[in-house]
Amino acid sequence: MIAQFSLIPLGTKTDSLSGALARAVRIVAESGLPYKTGPMGTAVEGSWEEVTGLIDRCRKAVLEENPRVLISISIDDRKGKGGRLEGKVESLEEKAGIRLKR
Repeated sequence: MIAQFSLIPLGTKTDSLSGALARAVRIVAESGLPYKTGPMGTAVEGSWEEVTGLIDRCRKAVLEENPRVLISISIDDRKGKGGRLEGKVESLEEKAGIRLKR
């Protein structure tokens, strides 16, 4: 399954969120799961337990330093398919006949 999620810390002392999210991004990177971080969120691939557990660890890390966090999660769960984090984009490139910016 692939999940894309974003965490929005509230109650930070600055308008910049990167400092409040740095620890969560480190947790994702150290998880060992395939992932891609973008400007508006992170996509991660794994089992239900792995992905939801990872999101929960990120949530807890943000809440340790901030009083509130908004979480947005979008999940694509497809039986019998793996390697879709890259494969979905490659399929789209093939069908569109162009190389997309990554």
